[in-house]
Amino acid sequence: MSPGIDGKDSFGRVHRSLRVSVTDRCNLRCTYCMPAGGVLCAPRDELLGFEEILLAVQVACSLGINRIRITGGEPLLRPDLAELVGLLRREAPVEDLALTTNGVLLDRHAEDLAAAGLDRVNVSLDSLRPDRFEAVTRFGVLEQAWRGVEAAAEAGLSPLRINTLVLAGVNDDEVEGWLELTRRHEMDVRFMELMPIGEGAEQTEAGQFVNLTELRERLVEEAGLSPVEKVRGNGPARYYRLPDGKGRVGFITPLSNPYCDTCSRMRLTSTGALRACLSFDDHVSVREALRAGDEEKVREGFVQALREKPAGHHWRAGGVTEAGMSALGG
Repeated sequence: MSPGIDGKDSFGRVHRSLRVSVTDRCNLRCTYCMPAGGVLCAPRDELLGFEEILLAVQVACSLGINRIRITGGEPLLRPDLAELVGLLRREAPVEDLALTTNGVLLDRHAEDLAAAGLDRVNVSLDSLRPDRFEAVTRFGVLEQAWRGVEAAAEAGLSPLRINTLVLAGVNDDEVEGWLELTRRHEMDVRFMELMPIGEGAEQTEAGQFVNLTELRERLVEEAGLSPVEKVRGNGPARYYRLPDGKGRVGFITPLSNPYCDTCSRMRLTSTGALRACLSFDDHVSVREALRAGDEEKVREGFVQALREKPAGHHWRAGGVTEAGMSALGG
């Protein structure tokens, strides 16, 4: 079967998930993502408009990719984001519509997003300690982000998930605190490995990488974590639960235990670049086709990206992704 048909690539992997970035701007400067002074962002007139994003999603759905996650940068910096959510919900056969955010602005928008048709939300939150949260984000306020978490829960955006990047010497002593959170609350905490992407490459070299496969094995033995099957979601996390836990604990292990052979995800950047693999800087631009409303050319772009998707990443061989995460779309 040719690549692109039914969302398949050259290796037979079926793709069902598309991450759609709406901006490369962010209101935080997380140490593993951006330099303190920020990065040069794309001019606003180069960002895809909502109708262009809709066309991309409609084409993706025609190829069998029907799980959409809105990302950034920080997507809530994009004005009228609920309008896009409503447009995608009404005009595209999307099965699952989600959002990834740092939570800082979420308390202002959670209710409108839910009313527009958003299904669920992931909040990136790397510490439960205000001082550490501020240090990692450079100027973020934990209380503000946590209000966003609470607002999302109240709006019914579930399952609510917290993404926590575990860094050696920074927050790796907070694991038990996160486990306790899943014991008491119906939410998922997902531990993530540091990847050599943009600023993250420097922190990898500085020895801040934590092997989460080893951590998971230790927690299975010491804390009694047991695997959970059939968890709703689009990504590669493997979920576990404490014996008396209300929530779940996820592990995302791209380096210590790669999942490239089952990868089902593509990315569309805010400027219209299709990236089928996060670890390589290769991409297929569909911006001009989207702006021209040329559905067939957009489809050809998706098919090309699927055809050129490699078998796996090159990080374990020392490869580095030059583009920063904010530009890649999370």
